[in-house]
Amino acid sequence: MIRLLVLIVCSFFSYELSAQTVITGTVSNNTDGKPLAGTSVTIKDKTGVLVYGLTNEKGDYKLSFKSEEDSLQLIVAGLNFKKQVRMFDNKSQNLNFAIISETIKLKEIKIKPPKIRQLSDTLNYLVDAFSDQNDRSIGDVLKKMPGITVKDDGAIFYNNKPINKFYIENKDLLQGRYGIATNNVQAKDVATVQVLENHQPIKALKDKEFTDEGAINLKLKDGAKGVLVANAQLGAGASPVLWNNELTSMYFNKDRQNMNAYKGNNSGLDAGAELASFYGGSGGASPSGSLYVQSPSSPGISQKRYLFNRSHAATINNLWAYDKDFQVTANLNYLNDNQEKESYSQSVYYLPGDSMLTIEESLASTRQINSLDGSLQVNANRDKYYMDNTLKFNGKWAAEKGNVLNGSELVQHLNSPAISLNNNFSIIRNYKKTTLKVYSYNAYSQAPQTLKVQPLLYPELFNQPGTPGVMQQSLHESQFSSRSRVVYGLDHGSFKHNYGIGFNANLQNFRSDLQALSTDGILSGADDSLKNDMQWNTYEVFINPDYTYAKNKLRVSLSLPLTYNYLNVVDKFADHDKNSDRLFFNPSFSLRYELTLLWNVSFRAQRSNNIGGLSNGFSGYILQSYRSLVRNESDLPERQAQSYSLDVGYRHPIHAIFFNFGTSYSKNKSNLLYGYDYSGIRSQQRTYNLTNYNEGYNLFGKISKGIDAIASTLVVDVNYSGSKASQISQGEIVNFKNENYGINPSISTKIKKLGSFSYSYQYNRSKNKTEQGDKFSPISSIRQRGQFNLFPAKTLTLNIALEHFYNSAIRGKNGSDQSMYFSDLGAKYTWKRMEFNLEYNNIFNTKQYISATYSDISTFFTSYNLRPAQVMMKVRFKIL
Repeated sequence: MIRLLVLIVCSFFSYELSAQTVITGTVSNNTDGKPLAGTSVTIKDKTGVLVYGLTNEKGDYKLSFKSEEDSLQLIVAGLNFKKQVRMFDNKSQNLNFAIISETIKLKEIKIKPPKIRQLSDTLNYLVDAFSDQNDRSIGDVLKKMPGITVKDDGAIFYNNKPINKFYIENKDLLQGRYGIATNNVQAKDVATVQVLENHQPIKALKDKEFTDEGAINLKLKDGAKGVLVANAQLGAGASPVLWNNELTSMYFNKDRQNMNAYKGNNSGLDAGAELASFYGGSGGASPSGSLYVQSPSSPGISQKRYLFNRSHAATINNLWAYDKDFQVTANLNYLNDNQEKESYSQSVYYLPGDSMLTIEESLASTRQINSLDGSLQVNANRDKYYMDNTLKFNGKWAAEKGNVLNGSELVQHLNSPAISLNNNFSIIRNYKKTTLKVYSYNAYSQAPQTLKVQPLLYPELFNQPGTPGVMQQSLHESQFSSRSRVVYGLDHGSFKHNYGIGFNANLQNFRSDLQALSTDGILSGADDSLKNDMQWNTYEVFINPDYTYAKNKLRVSLSLPLTYNYLNVVDKFADHDKNSDRLFFNPSFSLRYELTLLWNVSFRAQRSNNIGGLSNGFSGYILQSYRSLVRNESDLPERQAQSYSLDVGYRHPIHAIFFNFGTSYSKNKSNLLYGYDYSGIRSQQRTYNLTNYNEGYNLFGKISKGIDAIASTLVVDVNYSGSKASQISQGEIVNFKNENYGINPSISTKIKKLGSFSYSYQYNRSKNKTEQGDKFSPISSIRQRGQFNLFPAKTLTLNIALEHFYNSAIRGKNGSDQSMYFSDLGAKYTWKRMEFNLEYNNIFNTKQYISATYSDISTFFTSYNLRPAQVMMKVRFKIL
């Protein structure tokens, strides 16, 4: 596989480097000598156009092509400038132009601006060209723009890669929680959506550190700037009694931005979804021995179909800009969420000897969450100097109750509060030929948890006086993390090298007790095998030289980090303390080559080594759920991983076509193999000192095309993935393979001013088999959705939506239960400053959603209880 990837990359190079001609130059105004941006530069041969482009902000252009002809034609043209044509020899050279202004008298015509314009590395999408009468928020319009994808959870991707920043008027107000903007900024207030390609958000690192990720910037219309806007919504419906209320306000100008929102409902909408952050970054670790209630998992359909909730969410966001490059941002978010779920599940576990273990359960759970988080950021972002300090806090108070019926009733109660505080500081300073970077991150978190399960399922573990009735698992973990790094960089033109040195510390305290509580209220003393009391301290010292070569179309990066890892474990219930030290070498390599102005290819390779953490090291039993009793019986896991990926991208903004395909391969080696011993509904984890490998591979492709002739955007997404792994079941090794593939075409169309239509089709197929020859029946699933919006008047919108789900593993009479249908109706009417929305959801009153999936060597069937048919009337009105 590795050789194949290398051969593919080399073939691209050999193709492109042969007979390549590069023409560069500058276009300026003949009158005043000023550079002209956005001027068209085209090279032709006898057959037609070879290559074209636009000048950047400095008036510079650069065109590369291949041709066998001796001489070619270069044409420079721009609005209000006289066209210039020049013949030139077919060899790399510099051609400058000083073009003459020309007044052009035109007949009165109506000019239709292009939907997508490109200027240097910025694409400008004209919002009005993609929106229709049914669209309210800018998020509705983003979904229709070629090259841009909005995932179901709200994450935004450009050309199949996640964006790294989301700006409103070039400012990052929301710090990654951009769902607040996409769902509340009205589409009619946005003039242009900009995609900033290969975006480096830190100005001091521009042309020093490179990325192939894009960013989104919303350019507002003049009427939406410097104006305080406030909107409210009141909604009521049945059945049962439903409500859905909102209050939002926003203000944007060059010195200050503000955006606040409250949303609450019991109609199946996740009010907290907008508060999710899509930026990566440092965060506190989750508890190593996390406890959980066995509850219904979320089905693969829209939340409004199944979520029984009472939710309230509020967010306050402020940004103050004191000059062009210095700003302070403050964000505060609160969520109060109550959710109820009900389902029937059947879990089938493969056991050696062609036997199966089947567990059938009816599950019901109620979960209540209160969370409060906030951040304060001070940021200076200049060409030669960058400083950022971000302070974050998070507090969560969660309680959950679950009931299980599997022949008898079982009750679970979980309390899991958690708090964390962290500070992230970084400073970068550019000198003439050098760069100094300093990073520091410090965090503290603690997470006490208590799980109670009734009745007592493991009586053999306890010596309990009286009649035992409840198992109680308590767990407390606190953690302090510190990471510091200093990097010295040297800039030698196309060649840049950085030398970093750093220190990391992660200090954890971990205590747990598993006890029995009698019906008389007497709590048993825990045996040592049911306790943990540990200090788990990890220290790392590392050096990290990395090298980058960037010239013309080629960019190559090599990172060579060397890390010394020291682990000190103090375990009060073990015979001896654990100490270990390791030296890890984790190199990585990346390459990106611009084949032409339209095509690019990227290759990445990485190797890593790591050692397991506290979750792999506690030796006393922990009851993670009523089904799962876990302890670690062996050495710490040590893993070696290697991964390779190849990605080819194409985008032609003028023709509104974006194309991306690629492949990836990974292979991991571990010294431990985990298995499970089953006894009825109970399972116990076992650990074995066996070297094992697992592999994964993936092929994917995506094309997005805007078709002006029918006012449509067409998207086709295909993927194939496979994996090989091992697991121990009932003491025997089971090697298994898994394969998945799918295709997902979709289209959205505007039917002039009469209406709009959207349709998506998703097909997936998965199959599992073991090396022992056992095969699982393949599972095929289909999901399709169509929606038609009719505009009988400018103030009236009618819509109807239909969804169909199919799963081949569901068995019913004549296959009738394999398909499920949902339909919704809606009407929207605007009158002055008010908008009336009437919604009728699930008009077929479909009461259950049934699905079947594979996981490793297990099959899971779920029947999920859904919300009944409901009618909701919402009134949205403008306050300011």
